[in-house]
Amino acid sequence: MTNAAFKLEDSGFSREQVDALTEFMDGSVATKADIERLDGKITAKIIELSGEIKEVRSDLSGKITAEIAGLNGRINLIYWMLGVSVAGIVSLVIKAFTAS
Repeated sequence: MTNAAFKLEDSGFSREQVDALTEFMDGSVATKADIERLDGKITAKIIELSGEIKEVRSDLSGKITAEIAGLNGRINLIYWMLGVSVAGIVSLVIKAFTAS
């Protein structure tokens, strides 16, 4: 029996109460070692997840950069097409006014 159990008996708890409380506490209370072990597992999981987040972030960054480059290429193509169309329209308008 531990010192705490003796203190409980000295405080007026019966032996049966102390035994029941001790049995309950043995199965229900986390020890410092339990908490440290759990802390270690949580820390390891956080490190693992941080690595996975960095991988996903890097992958997404690469995909977004590639997508933006593709969009810029398409926008440049549209600008060229628009410029050629405007030049064609202007030349037709000039030809229409100078032909008369």
